[in-house]
Amino acid sequence: MKRDAEAVERLYSVKPARFHMGKRMWMIPINFQTPKGRDEADEQQVTYLTFNLFLPDYNGYTRENWRDQFDRRRIEVQKVSLGEKEVREPASDGNSRQNAPEFYGDPNAGFRNLRPLMEESPSFNMYGLKGYKRRGTGSSGVFWSGNRTNGEFFFFQSSLAPGEPLQPGLTNPLCHTQYYSAQEDLFIAYRYSQTHIAAWREIDSAIWEKLRAWQTK
Repeated sequence: MKRDAEAVERLYSVKPARFHMGKRMWMIPINFQTPKGRDEADEQQVTYLTFNLFLPDYNGYTRENWRDQFDRRRIEVQKVSLGEKEVREPASDGNSRQNAPEFYGDPNAGFRNLRPLMEESPSFNMYGLKGYKRRGTGSSGVFWSGNRTNGEFFFFQSSLAPGEPLQPGLTNPLCHTQYYSAQEDLFIAYRYSQTHIAAWREIDSAIWEKLRAWQTK
């Protein structure tokens, strides 16, 4: 810990870095990726973006908040990549077909594919969401479905059902989602502490607001 603290003190930076992905570019302060970013390249070609936000203000790493790797304030955006809706896959007849919705992350297709794993009717109706328990005795977790601020269908999973006790080895239950946004033409995956599940819509909107603010082309 002492060595890490010395490295952060020496290498902490808020300098902006350019990230090129396809024809798009984002200018992101490096402290949204790492607390030790002083020597990171100022311009990078990437296949996907990653970054971290900290509640309640959705800021990046500071010289202090990096210390707790299980910080319940942290939102971990694990992947932002170009949409693959228009990608064409080779077919057995020698032609090509448009990528299937379930393969590029369409949330409606993803939910339909997972629907057989869920109970028939939702056990929960809260936070502006419908919550479906997993089928089977002893199965933990809930699938939540609703609509994002822009109206797009959306679903995510939580580690535990409301009121369910912690399981052995599970110290920080999470909410996790991954989906393709047709409006943004981007695929995204992120997770955060289930402590903040009631703020799911605010969190989702804040992530996209950051991406729009950072995008320069």
